[in-house]
Amino acid sequence: MKSQLSQLILLPLCFCLIASTALAQRGDTVYRANANGVGSTKISGKVVDMTPMGILVESKGSTTTIPAGEVRNVVYANQANSITRTADRIKSGSYAQGIEEIAKIDDKGNPFVAHELAFLKAYAEGNLALKGSFDAIEAGKSLSNFLAKYKKSYHFFPATELKGRLLYSLKFPDLAAKEFKRLTQSDWPEYVIKGNYYLAQTAIAQKNFDGAITSCDQILASTDNDDVTRQYQLLAKCLKAKAQTLSGNPGSAESDLKQIIKVENPDNQELFAAAYNALGVYHFKANQLKEAREKFLLTHLLMYSESESHAEALYYLAQIWPQLGNTDEANKTRELLKSRYRNSYWAKILN
Repeated sequence: MKSQLSQLILLPLCFCLIASTALAQRGDTVYRANANGVGSTKISGKVVDMTPMGILVESKGSTTTIPAGEVRNVVYANQANSITRTADRIKSGSYAQGIEEIAKIDDKGNPFVAHELAFLKAYAEGNLALKGSFDAIEAGKSLSNFLAKYKKSYHFFPATELKGRLLYSLKFPDLAAKEFKRLTQSDWPEYVIKGNYYLAQTAIAQKNFDGAITSCDQILASTDNDDVTRQYQLLAKCLKAKAQTLSGNPGSAESDLKQIIKVENPDNQELFAAAYNALGVYHFKANQLKEAREKFLLTHLLMYSESESHAEALYYLAQIWPQLGNTDEANKTRELLKSRYRNSYWAKILN
């Protein structure tokens, strides 16, 4: 009887010891996107290193590199459960709430976790700054500090893109171009194409229209057929048409833009805002002010969720309204641009 009683007393203690040992031995988990783009595969092991191109996971005596573009999530051993929830909030656009949550999370001395938290904070601040809801200089420092400290991070290129976009919005096109150039020199197809797109955008700001057209042609020459490439090829057509127009040699710009509007899905608001803005620039350059106003108003009234294009539309409307004799609308438009998009490139160049 005494022996049975001892066993009953010791049994819960054994379970506790087993649970504690299992927790201590629990490894890292990387969720890798499936080849068909649907769902992900869980890979358990230990994250031993990383590079801008991927994560090195050691499992069962061998090391596998998971490409950065295929990493959907990483859960490190014994990390706070709230990290995944916070990351999901930030990815969905709840940047301010994410920043508040990050401040409460302990990295528990794990350098990989510390790195994830630093990226999430810099990423959230950078996106808020682009929207005009966070100090742009502070956001830029967070991104610069992250990139300097974590040069081997698999988040390196996403952070570089964001830093470049922030520099562009602050009217530092030369510095922005250096960041975008880094993207084009990577082996990550998505960021090569994004780098060329933003280089074209920056070249237009520098009035280097031939350079912008060359960068757009790099995108259009891609033979990849994924959704990202397809979207940026359509956006590049709009940007190329704009560069051609501003160069004084529009060529087929107008017909190319009208064809996009005719055949593409209008639910693609990013594309349609870019197309209508480019068409607005075409009419503005030709001094067809009423036609230009119509195109920019479409973006302003129907596609205002596309912040970059919306800011551009407001910039041009602020110039068009006075020429059409409506100073009240001009003043309203200027104030809206400066208040809602105070950190944008278009607010910075507004006279």
